[in-house]
Amino acid sequence: MDQALATSTPGPKEISLREIFFTFFKMGLTAFGPAMMAEAKKNIVKRKKWLDEQEFLNGLALAQFLPGATFVTLTVFMGYRIRRLAGAFASFTGFILPPTALMAFLSYLYFRYSGISLVHSAFAGLEAVVVALIANAVLDIGKSVLKDWKAIAIAIVALGVAWLNISIFLILLLAGCLSIILYRPWTTVRNGSPADTKPALSFSTREIIIVLGAIAIIALLSGLNPLLLRLESVFFGIGLFVFGNGFTMIPLIQQQVVNVYHWLSLSQFAVGIALGQVTPGPIVITATFVGYKVAGLLGAAAATIGIFAPCFLLVLLVMPVYGKVKENRWVKAVFKGILASFVGLMTLVLWGMAWHSLTDPITIVLALAALAALRFAKLDVLWVVLSGTALYLLVQMICH
Repeated sequence: MDQALATSTPGPKEISLREIFFTFFKMGLTAFGPAMMAEAKKNIVKRKKWLDEQEFLNGLALAQFLPGATFVTLTVFMGYRIRRLAGAFASFTGFILPPTALMAFLSYLYFRYSGISLVHSAFAGLEAVVVALIANAVLDIGKSVLKDWKAIAIAIVALGVAWLNISIFLILLLAGCLSIILYRPWTTVRNGSPADTKPALSFSTREIIIVLGAIAIIALLSGLNPLLLRLESVFFGIGLFVFGNGFTMIPLIQQQVVNVYHWLSLSQFAVGIALGQVTPGPIVITATFVGYKVAGLLGAAAATIGIFAPCFLLVLLVMPVYGKVKENRWVKAVFKGILASFVGLMTLVLWGMAWHSLTDPITIVLALAALAALRFAKLDVLWVVLSGTALYLLVQMICH
């Protein structure tokens, strides 16, 4: 009887790792921004039926609950649900490989040829468009996060403290504590509804030991080159402490790579953000750009591994207890404060970018036009970046 049941109902282990890898490889090669969610649902839920829709939504909720790149976390979740740790590794590597390779190639082109006058003009226009991208993100995130005076107050405090150039990690800690004081989670009345425990899986110490062991081996090998180890640790910290979408990571990345370590200039950082927007995959693939600038291809690999490793580790650690933790009143209060603080931090980044990049009437008009195209015309980011850069280049050629 058991044998007949096993024959009639294929188990998840019958899905090959090769098929998982190439399914996510295709998404990593073709999916941009929010389209990644739609592509994942179409391929994994509707076409291949590897997960049902509720399971997919559970994974999406978990990805938004955890720090790090949201869609990368969802990718790890889906692979893990299909074939546990091996499936998670296959989905993760398949999805990350195409954008990483493309970003490394674009980084090579930029750092080799950006000194050419025509290329320099094109990237100057690109920087103006980046100001519009960040302004649009600040407006979008602010609209969804700043829903009461408490969140607005936390955002303002974060902006003021960040202006003093204090460590962003301390600002996030301050935001969490301030949020607890203002939202007073100890006074919240429980609604009595049971927590959703569908995402829970059995806790596997063996899997966590394997992942931690792999991270330790990578760190030891990187220790042969201290610069690689520094890249990994810096980006691991960013991936471990930042919630929300890729744009919320921008303030922390800027502080570390521009202000603290001086690995990039502000202009180069703006280009990295833009390339992260026009390439498929997550926005924070900008880490590959930074790593390439610092230490070539090995640096690109180190930074990429560093920023995405927390996604892998946290999924394994949190999934078994996710249903209980996500409904905790104290956790909810802390998240409200951290997300509100990102609005203040991103506002400061926006100011710095605008001050640096909008240096003449042409760049100012271009940034405003790009912002209008994003918010009112609802044009795709890829076309706004490409057309805005081309338009600026054309105006420069006419003027000179």
